[in-house]
Amino acid sequence: MLNKKYFFIGIGGIGMSSIAQFLHDKGNIVFGYDQLNNPIIEKLSNKGIGITNKLNLDEIPQDIMGEDLEVIYTPAIKQDNIYLNYFISKGKNKIYKRSEILGEITKDSKCIAVAGTHGKTTTTAIISELFYFYGLKFKAFVGGIMKGHNSNYLYTGDDYVIVEADEYDKSFLNLSPDYAVITSLESDHLDIYGNFESLKKSFIVFSESVKSKLVVEEEINIKRDFTFSIKNDADYKASNITAKNDGIVFDFKTPDNYFTNIFVKIIGMHNLKNVLSALSIIDQIKEIKIADLLPFLSNLKGIERRMEIYRIDDKIVIDDYAHHPTEIESVFSTINNNYKNKSKAVIFQPHLFSRTRDFMEDFAIVLSKFDEVYLLDIYPARENPIAGVTSQVLLEKISCSKKEIVSKESINDIIINTGTEVISILGAGNISENLNKKIFTNE
Repeated sequence: MLNKKYFFIGIGGIGMSSIAQFLHDKGNIVFGYDQLNNPIIEKLSNKGIGITNKLNLDEIPQDIMGEDLEVIYTPAIKQDNIYLNYFISKGKNKIYKRSEILGEITKDSKCIAVAGTHGKTTTTAIISELFYFYGLKFKAFVGGIMKGHNSNYLYTGDDYVIVEADEYDKSFLNLSPDYAVITSLESDHLDIYGNFESLKKSFIVFSESVKSKLVVEEEINIKRDFTFSIKNDADYKASNITAKNDGIVFDFKTPDNYFTNIFVKIIGMHNLKNVLSALSIIDQIKEIKIADLLPFLSNLKGIERRMEIYRIDDKIVIDDYAHHPTEIESVFSTINNNYKNKSKAVIFQPHLFSRTRDFMEDFAIVLSKFDEVYLLDIYPARENPIAGVTSQVLLEKISCSKKEIVSKESINDIIINTGTEVISILGAGNISENLNKKIFTNE
């Protein structure tokens, strides 16, 4: 992948932008289109990557518009997109889905893949940070911005490659990893799979593609090499767990060792589970001594919008990407444990019409646990509206003392004016774009 020309359609996406950076850093010519402007686009532009937000073929520089131009697109791009449609109809350029080019990139390194319906990004980031602290030669493609690096992409060498194995659009089936971990398995992306059994079959196919070792969360009925758990007996187990103000202390059992009194700088049992999943697969890489990495857990910086905690006056504000009922439940549980007897509000932006439809009742149940609920309109992402699926319909199913539909622009006013003590900002769309973090102090 040297001395080539690439055109990215949807270059500003979290998954696309990391690949664009990698190919650019390798000395290739990279140009891209994205309809939005965001901090990622600015970062790419600052690196010297050309970007347009216009749907016009004349925007692509003529000096790269040959048959040797390779096209990469995200599944969120529809087939009638003017750029994608042009190159498909022309039929002379190589065209890759994002997952396909990622599969090509991983072939030249020992690949560590993180799969699962929840926890992929945090687990991938933990593995990446531990590799970085330890001084290993690796490249990492992460589905979130790693604090401390201000990037979703790290590159120190080519011995290893760390990637998220995304189940959406069956993308992870384009990977053949050497090592993999499955963090969780629950119904999601039913717009693609139709039902849970179809989703699980894809995970089974993925598990069969792992060339060396696979570690799976113990409750998932996909058994092969090893299991991990924070509550049940497993090959890898966290026990004697004690929550502290700034982290968690736990003991760690592996198939061969037992480590005690480990401190990790994270909060929430769901995040401890992510730590355990990261450690379990690293332990299977025989070139690495897991004992040498454990002290670095106290240095973890984390991911933007993954349990980010702020203060404003006497209020606590939590910004998190949670967009599935199980993820919202994990956030609520963490708040309940860490901020006992405090009143709780949630500002939530549902993500996708199909997900809101498929989990309408589950969303209503978990959101009803908060004292106040503020709903934004559904963030459509790649979807068109579905009749009868709206935030108003969801709101009517929620039972709490105060609930209403609000605009994205009103978030800061709600935080300032609510009488509740803990306010959660949740969702995978653009809910945090208007969040004025300048008025906050870090927890």
